Amino acid sequence: MMPKLMAAILTALLNLAVGFIVFFLMLLAMNGFSESDANYGIVAYIILAVAATILMALLAAATVYLLMKRGWGAAGSVILGVVIFSGVGAGLKVVCSVIGVLVADFARVHF
Repeated sequence: MMPKLMAAILTALLNLAVGFIVFFLMLLAMNGFSESDANYGIVAYIILAVAATILMALLAAATVYLLMKRGWGAAGSVILGVVIFSGVGAGLKVVCSVIGVLVADFARVHF
């Protein structure tokens, strides 16, 4: 139980850190948008980023469970789960920021 919890917490913390960095870079990318239009993109990013963080934490815990069931040690399972799903989460955060900018652009053009 403890290795799964540790993998989930570490993965969530790393994903949150990457999420904050990507959030501020997304704010720089939306420099020309008005505040009302940018709010749609920011809300879309926050919702998607939180969902991605929770998903990555759950997948890291599931990976640790499966690896330990197959005979891997606790430390190796945690390290592998955290590294893989922190990297995938970082990629998803970049995709979420692009979606956020596209939502803000859609709001600017259509509303």
